[in-house]
Amino acid sequence: MKKSQPFLLSILSVLIFVVITGCMSMNIGDKGAIRGRVFGDNGPLQGVRVEAGDQVAFTNDAGDFLLENVSSGAQYVFFSFEGYTGALVKVTVVKGNEVPISPDGSVTLSLSSDNNDYEYLVSIYQLGFYEKSFLDSEKYIKEFTGSNLIPNVLFIKGASAYYLGDYQTSLSILKDMVKSYPDNEFADDGQYLLARCLGQGLNQWWDSINEYKNLIQNYPQSEFVGVAYYEMGDCYYILESYSNASVAYDQARVFGGEIEKKSIYGLAHCFYKLELFYKAASLFAEYVQKYPNDEFADDAQYFEGASWYRRDDYQQALEAFDKSIVQYPTGTWYNGILIAPASMFNKGLCLEKLGRYSEAYQVYLDIIRKYPGAKWADGTSLISNAQYRIELLKDAVL
Repeated sequence: MKKSQPFLLSILSVLIFVVITGCMSMNIGDKGAIRGRVFGDNGPLQGVRVEAGDQVAFTNDAGDFLLENVSSGAQYVFFSFEGYTGALVKVTVVKGNEVPISPDGSVTLSLSSDNNDYEYLVSIYQLGFYEKSFLDSEKYIKEFTGSNLIPNVLFIKGASAYYLGDYQTSLSILKDMVKSYPDNEFADDGQYLLARCLGQGLNQWWDSINEYKNLIQNYPQSEFVGVAYYEMGDCYYILESYSNASVAYDQARVFGGEIEKKSIYGLAHCFYKLELFYKAASLFAEYVQKYPNDEFADDAQYFEGASWYRRDDYQQALEAFDKSIVQYPTGTWYNGILIAPASMFNKGLCLEKLGRYSEAYQVYLDIIRKYPGAKWADGTSLISNAQYRIELLKDAVL
């Protein structure tokens, strides 16, 4: 179901007060302290649990608390008390100072209800407190069994498990949620995370592909359809099913934006693997033209040259490798190894194919001078290959 803001990505408004100024100097080193008073439905509350990081305090009979030895900087303070909805307050703790919890120094808790507790649950989930949102989801399900918000809470519970890296638990919860509540507003979110659990989480790529297909088929208006096509392409690519991957990437392209960018790059590599070198070279060139400053532009420029070379179009390859050397002299592979030496070596091979042996010889010498420790992307020595080409060309050049 399409929503105005993707639930997985947006931050809902919560009760947050940012306190910047402190008072009452304290001698507590790099830490600070937070003070305040907590009110309930009938006045101050005694015994409220107040925590920030690993520090915990409880309110006294006047509802007051002092939370000491809290790390300086922005901190979230959690409040919990039986019969009341939890609260979350953001405070900027000042080193060596005591700061109030809010401008008036107080926090008021609301009586527990399915709506109040759900809003709080959404808040902590959206802020990334997944352990708390998982545990509070379990509590909510037990306390509000008949609430119409149970499907949403099940999603939060499953999604929290996903982000905690507990993919099996997440898988079980989300499967039940989607099966039991297929028309819920977050069913497509759950279906999407189902696919990710199986793929990126458990490396069950074929099962992941099937779940992406279910998302696309059952929720065609979902905001996750574009990314589903793209990630399905990734699954096929990992499985070396490059033809299927190319179809998925091509379908993802139409969604534009970041998905289009990633899909062009993936599709170009599929064409390269399928030995459709003209298509590969054209797409790599398109990628560099559209996204010249992207982190993968240097890779794409290299592979444009490699594609032309594999197609035996050595002049086009030479020009592409020249662009790689000039435009991305500091470009690196995923592991930090420089791309430029590999581009120079392939430039030398192009020059050889074109009968320009003296120029090729000079390029190989330049590699050794400029990059004496040059390596291929897999970490093997590139210098030994350059030295071998030099030896082969000596008779033709000297």
